[in-house]
Amino acid sequence: MIFVPGCGQSSVLQEVIDERFMMDTLVKITVLCEDKQQGKAALEAAFAEFERISILTSRFPQGNGSSALGDVMLANKNSGLKPVKVSNDTFAILERCHYYEQLSGGAFDVSVGPVMELWGFGGSQRVPTDAEIKQTLDLVGYQKILLEPQQKTVYLTKRGMGIDLGSVAKGYATDQAAAVLKKMGIKHALINAGGNIYALGSKADGSPWRVGIQDPRNQQGLVAIVSVKDAAVVTSGDYQRYFQEAGVRYHHIMNPATGKPAREVMQTTVIGASATDADILSTILFVLGPKQGMDFVQGVQDTQAIFITPDKQITITNQLTKQLEFTGADGYRVIHDNS
Repeated sequence: MIFVPGCGQSSVLQEVIDERFMMDTLVKITVLCEDKQQGKAALEAAFAEFERISILTSRFPQGNGSSALGDVMLANKNSGLKPVKVSNDTFAILERCHYYEQLSGGAFDVSVGPVMELWGFGGSQRVPTDAEIKQTLDLVGYQKILLEPQQKTVYLTKRGMGIDLGSVAKGYATDQAAAVLKKMGIKHALINAGGNIYALGSKADGSPWRVGIQDPRNQQGLVAIVSVKDAAVVTSGDYQRYFQEAGVRYHHIMNPATGKPAREVMQTTVIGASATDADILSTILFVLGPKQGMDFVQGVQDTQAIFITPDKQITITNQLTKQLEFTGADGYRVIHDNS
């Protein structure tokens, strides 16, 4: 997604911007405030939240020189051996994931870690055999993850299991960063964490932030622009992490039931109050595809969605019509708006 700048910003408010590579993506934060030093301090605090959540939730060492294992690395290392006590943040993420794992009937499942490793996402990428996938799927299943709320422990009950929070961690970190900005008195900000956007308040002139919805086959192109205030806009796309073999694109959004990349859409975008939920939901809708996904998201309160299929057809939820502008770019067309 691409931030679309507007005009008419107040001369009183100053724009403070910084960007850093974190959580395998470029995180850019824009803050509008009267005191530039206040803005810089708020940015530092927000980036610190991304760093903190990254360490807790990554499957891999973070290269910060520390030998300490994060929560997810520790839980994975002790799979099949013993429960592991985790931070309040990690436990909250896992509880929210479990809610959606049940609600989606397993279309979302954080125990998909061994499948991600099999395909080499995080290492050397390759197309595994069907036999390898079948064997690995024996390690997948959210029902095999035991959460104990009193002790804040997580137990992966089978040796070799692994949690992958790649489909929720950036959303949660975005929510935490937005909360810190608000706590520090910031009323206008835009956080862009590589497809995870949070618009805090409005622009300086009171108008909504305008967020571009990327063309999934043209990094510089937009298929639409959505106007939002105090809302998250999160996109999952088959172009974000992928490799090609024999002319076929293999991306990182796995169907937990098949152990293979989901194929019915190129991109899903979810708009809602929580970046955590929007991050999870964008993955669920990608896996379910446009028809099942539309049925699913219409049952989620105050949440809107955009589906883009490989034949460039766009489907949106009906309440999104008033806040969405289509660019008409490159042959994309809306086939159904539920209005």
